[in-house]
Amino acid sequence: MRWIATTVCAVSGAALLIAARMADARWFERHVLLPWYYPWAPSWISETRIAAAICGAVLLALAWPIGRGLRRSTLAGWLRVALAVVLGLATSEVVLRLNEHGTTYWRSLKLEFHFGRTDPRFGWVLLPSRTTVLGPKERRSSYSIDAWGDRAASDAGAPDPELPSLVVSGESIAVGHGVAYEQTFAARMGKDLGLQVVNVACGGYGSDQAYLRLDDVMRRLKIPLAVVTTFVPVMLSRNVQDYRVRLVLRDGALELVPPAQGFLAGLRLRDLFVNELPYMGEADLRRSMELTAAVLRETARTARAHGAEPIFALFSIGPERPLDDHVEAPLVRALFVDQRLPFALIDVDRSELIVGDGHPGPAAHRRIAQVLGSALRARLSRAQ
Repeated sequence: MRWIATTVCAVSGAALLIAARMADARWFERHVLLPWYYPWAPSWISETRIAAAICGAVLLALAWPIGRGLRRSTLAGWLRVALAVVLGLATSEVVLRLNEHGTTYWRSLKLEFHFGRTDPRFGWVLLPSRTTVLGPKERRSSYSIDAWGDRAASDAGAPDPELPSLVVSGESIAVGHGVAYEQTFAARMGKDLGLQVVNVACGGYGSDQAYLRLDDVMRRLKIPLAVVTTFVPVMLSRNVQDYRVRLVLRDGALELVPPAQGFLAGLRLRDLFVNELPYMGEADLRRSMELTAAVLRETARTARAHGAEPIFALFSIGPERPLDDHVEAPLVRALFVDQRLPFALIDVDRSELIVGDGHPGPAAHRRIAQVLGSALRARLSRAQ
């Protein structure tokens, strides 16, 4: 045990020092910021390399003393250590389950759960036929949800399946988080293009959830003419989280599978480590890219199969700049350029973001509507 402990400490220390050396800004962008935190970088990011280096040096320094100390350890001592570890883990699990009401505490804080519910197919949906006012006092927003469960101008009624329609799918930017309905890019586009808007987006959605909602509504509409689907890099992590029903790629085909099952899948500690740890290794990132690429292809195919012109709306925080100057450029090329999927990359200046929130504000939505409207008019005219 003495030599095992010494070796483990030394190897762990060396690994931390190597990680601190390798984890430069580009590494953090690829494995942490883009798939988890974009566009906001948490305050601890800049300190992580220093902390890893310090921990690595400490472990290397303590490797030999720890090994010498363990030479005098007895079986009873090791059993006490093991019991302490088990009790610590059990206590952590109990604490993490406190204050739960239908879902894990860290997910219950999501805005969509204040006016939504869990759903066995889509993960969660918005509650139909009601209006909810949410947000801080200085910027309250009214969210009206129609009878189909979509954000709309009013909670009365539902879309008319017979009308020519613009369908919007995606996540919180698409639903218009923090913005009055009439100021959202979806509502503005509907008015400019003269189309009924059916907005099936929902905050926190992954690409698979956005596609499933789109597929569902396209079967209900008779004349869908255009589909706008939003994409942001954080969807890469959402697309592989297994706490909900999700699409997976098996033998090149998309398959809907239930949430992870079994005793371990039900542990909150496991959920935090597997689904909420803000890091994607190279293998997980590659798997998510392959899955996301397939979902995006199917999204475009579904829109076209119903006679609609698809376009993907991509958002980047910063001034207008060429594609290659974006940190997202490799993702955009792999998912959209190489797959020949129609997209518009829209730069949103930080001054256009909602203060203290990070979502695009009314001015950004106005410009997004103009960019997407122009792109769709061109595509619709060519299709005719």
